[in-house]
Amino acid sequence: MLDLNVLGLLAYIIVSGLRSTVLKGLQISGAEHPIGGENPISFCNVFLISQSIVGLSIVLSDGRRSFTDINKLDRHGRWLIAADAFFGCFLAPMSFFLALDKLSVVTQTLLFSLTLPFTAVIALLWLKEKLPDRFWWSLALITAGLIAGKLLRPMEMNDPGSANQTVGVIWALVSMSSLALRNSLRRKLAVYDICRGLSAGIPNLAGAIAFAIIALQQYGPQHFFYLSFWWVLGVIAIYSITLCLGTELFRQFCQQRFPVAQVGLASSSTLVVTILSAAIFLGEPLPVATIICMVLILAGVTLRFAWPVRRD
Repeated sequence: MLDLNVLGLLAYIIVSGLRSTVLKGLQISGAEHPIGGENPISFCNVFLISQSIVGLSIVLSDGRRSFTDINKLDRHGRWLIAADAFFGCFLAPMSFFLALDKLSVVTQTLLFSLTLPFTAVIALLWLKEKLPDRFWWSLALITAGLIAGKLLRPMEMNDPGSANQTVGVIWALVSMSSLALRNSLRRKLAVYDICRGLSAGIPNLAGAIAFAIIALQQYGPQHFFYLSFWWVLGVIAIYSITLCLGTELFRQFCQQRFPVAQVGLASSSTLVVTILSAAIFLGEPLPVATIICMVLILAGVTLRFAWPVRRD
């Protein structure tokens, strides 16, 4: 019989790994059910709903501390919170959505494996941290996987999808850079003794407000809710509550019960769940070359967690 902690770790891997597949499925469904010529599934209403749910849940769990802890922040700390809200809860998810809209789930997932090297380089340049153990081996394996999968190969000019692919890759690079920067911002923010309601809940709510404003200006109020069964079930029940909130809750569960390295290894292994679920549920092709690419990248992202480095 499996231990409850192990089940929680497996649930985190599965729930986190399904997010891109479900989001892509919603984008496809929205394209098939346009309103006024517009796809009712946009980064505006999807992240308005999901970040509102996650943000409110975290803020309510910490109660008044979510607001009173702001007194523990100096001017620099408040700027860090604002920057985290912009890069982590606005720019990163928006560009992630726009990249996924142009790329397949498999392509985007493999490409996003570069987030770990991006994070290490930004931490080196900004925080003056040392590169992680086996960084260059890890980067070499990830790069080899991307090249093997031909993800970064220049598109042929006569390929009608080449422009969309290029735009998708650009948005993916913006999202990865934002996520990497956010990781360094959070390391700087960690020196302040504040609750998660302030450090994570408030930025999520700020991002949700920004998405609401954009939706009102660009689409009007009718864009917020497409009250069909698939919209409510997909956006609110499955993506926002089950996957986004579920990922956050299971991450907290795992962080309290497992070492950082083990949680990092679990986070990396979600790549397999995402790619396999995209092949099964969305019918995305999974040729041998992609499997080889996935294995190389998985080896690269897990190398730093595989075994400890002996230090004399």
